[in-house]
Amino acid sequence: MPGKWGYQDLDSKVISKGLCTACGTCVGVCATKVIAIDYTHQEAEPKLIGQCKACSMCYNVCPGKDVPLKDMDETFLGRARNFITDDIGVFKNCYKGWAKDDYVRNASSSGGMVSALLMHALENDMIDGALLVGWDPEKPYRCKPIIAKTPQDVTNACRWTAEAVPVNELLHKAVMEDKLKRLAVVGLPCQIHGIRKLQMSGAPAKIAKAIKFSIGLFCAATYYVEGVKHLIHEFSDVRSLEDIETMDYRGGAAPGSLMVSTKDKRIRSVASKHDYTWHFLGAATFKRDRCIMCIDFAAELADVSCGDIFQPVIPGRKHVVATVTRTDIGEELVKGATAKGYIKCSPHDPSMIPCSGMGWESKKHAGMYRLMERKRFGWPTPNYQYPLGQNAKNRKLTFPS
Repeated sequence: MPGKWGYQDLDSKVISKGLCTACGTCVGVCATKVIAIDYTHQEAEPKLIGQCKACSMCYNVCPGKDVPLKDMDETFLGRARNFITDDIGVFKNCYKGWAKDDYVRNASSSGGMVSALLMHALENDMIDGALLVGWDPEKPYRCKPIIAKTPQDVTNACRWTAEAVPVNELLHKAVMEDKLKRLAVVGLPCQIHGIRKLQMSGAPAKIAKAIKFSIGLFCAATYYVEGVKHLIHEFSDVRSLEDIETMDYRGGAAPGSLMVSTKDKRIRSVASKHDYTWHFLGAATFKRDRCIMCIDFAAELADVSCGDIFQPVIPGRKHVVATVTRTDIGEELVKGATAKGYIKCSPHDPSMIPCSGMGWESKKHAGMYRLMERKRFGWPTPNYQYPLGQNAKNRKLTFPS
């Protein structure tokens, strides 16, 4: 049928071209459930497991090849951005803060802001559940998407992961099977792109209507699981991933270390986040190829965006979270959580975000330039709709330590 797209188009134009972000949105909107996430090649990848009816939905929501940032800015944030000078996208306010509950703050990777916002929404009857990343009990060295329906589910979620996790694959289960009518989604920029494309298309209508707000996470990149395997094998005496019983990418004092406990009940510190991010995984060594063509660092389409602050902005406190509100819903969520005592919040200078660590640089400058070069040579690249361009920026970078 003319104008209809199916999984075959998704495969030929996105997956087989290396443009899949592993966001899981195609799986999450498939009404006939004939697309599933496959791990044959270690990485999360969509796979056809039945007869595709070419309903177009999976192709329309995919953020792998086409990411209409300008249309999404105008639709959800009220205006187009200046692509060069709007360093963190369109936003309303920028805050710094943390969860006021000691347990929530200490159980989280960066101060518990996201967890506290979700708890506020769950306990005050704003949502029925949220899509998050959790640990896979069958493979404790890997993560998987989960549906959090209680505050305890939120605190049990993964604090941080280096892996690509297809969070959006649970959209269908959450709304159509579990009958959740009000859903929050916590995701990386590419996962938020998929959510916004779903909301723009309005199909499937029931799922699009159920998404009440999104919280985006600042993201420099995700990494191949093969890289995580090398990290553990080459920085510790763990010789088999199957020996791992639990794992934590942000264990110990801020900014945290990769720590694993093995079946012999020993706990091993593998490497600090600073070392494994900037000197091993993050030095382009094991960055996922699609990630190094991404130009969204601060989750610029989410209702609220959150990420680490590495500068000493509050004396004596390391776990402080940059929190950017972009929509009325996002602003109301943050203000409501503040008023009810879930979070402590104060204004934060947004110009500090590009200076905190190398994440912004890797996306806005290195990723942008790499994307421009790949386009010049005719390689498969995502289309972000805005004209591409970047300039070196005078600033004093601060690195996590």
